Amino acid sequence: MAAAKEHGKKSSRKPAVKQAPPPKRFDFASPRLWITIGIVVVIGIVAFFPVALATDNSAFCKSCHTMVPFYDAWAQGGHAKDAACIDCHVDAGYPARFAHKFVALNEVYAQFFTKASFPNYNAVIPNSRCLRCHPDAPTKVVGQFKHADHLSQGVPCAKCHATSGHKVSLASLEAAGILNQKTVVAGQEFIGQNPQDTVGKGSVYPGHRPVACQNCHDQANIQCSFCHTPPAQHFGSDCRTCHANAAVPFDQFTHPPTGEHDWRKKPCVKCHPNGYTTVYCTCHKGHPPKGD
Repeated sequence: MAAAKEHGKKSSRKPAVKQAPPPKRFDFASPRLWITIGIVVVIGIVAFFPVALATDNSAFCKSCHTMVPFYDAWAQGGHAKDAACIDCHVDAGYPARFAHKFVALNEVYAQFFTKASFPNYNAVIPNSRCLRCHPDAPTKVVGQFKHADHLSQGVPCAKCHATSGHKVSLASLEAAGILNQKTVVAGQEFIGQNPQDTVGKGSVYPGHRPVACQNCHDQANIQCSFCHTPPAQHFGSDCRTCHANAAVPFDQFTHPPTGEHDWRKKPCVKCHPNGYTTVYCTCHKGHPPKGD
């Protein structure tokens, strides 16, 4: 009877609390773990290389809509046949090209999370990239102009050849909706242009198209022969006498037909003794030869 009563009483003991098993930890000594890591790394490397090589293609650049004007200008320029975009924008060699993929992630971020606009003048083109294809540039002389003098002063090739890779018009940037009006120079029509009315150290000789030289030099006080080599048997001591007026722009001069005479084989003064606006044939008593 006592036992039954004792049995009927509720037990005062609390049930034992089951403790959670300790968290599983990686066993860095486990071969299975390292095999898994190795497989993941190999798969990543195998996938990375073809993707990286595919993005080296210039056509890939225009997959970002902001790059379309630059790609189109490159495709229409003189470099499209011999140089890809990465030749100018990435150092040579596969290590540099693959390393640049991580740098390019910033550009991907800008495309998706910012409002990219141009011109932004942040593309840096070291001389070493230009000299890979133009090794003779340091010794090249045009007229009296020596590239070596500029290279020795640390002037980058892109300073004077800003449109060599692609001449990007501001109209194309505006059409693509990516033109930044705040960075446009007054009178500028394409990136890298220094308009004639720009106030600065350089000046433009009337009738001459804007060129990079005027960014640093007083162009109006430089002889034409400093930059230009006159053609063989080209007469006249000052090119500007014939090539610098509103009717005959520098880059559009063509001599009128001279019939049986080759105007290049005669001194200009033979037909223009009183200036270049009139013609007087000194060999024919002032009259033009028959057939002219």
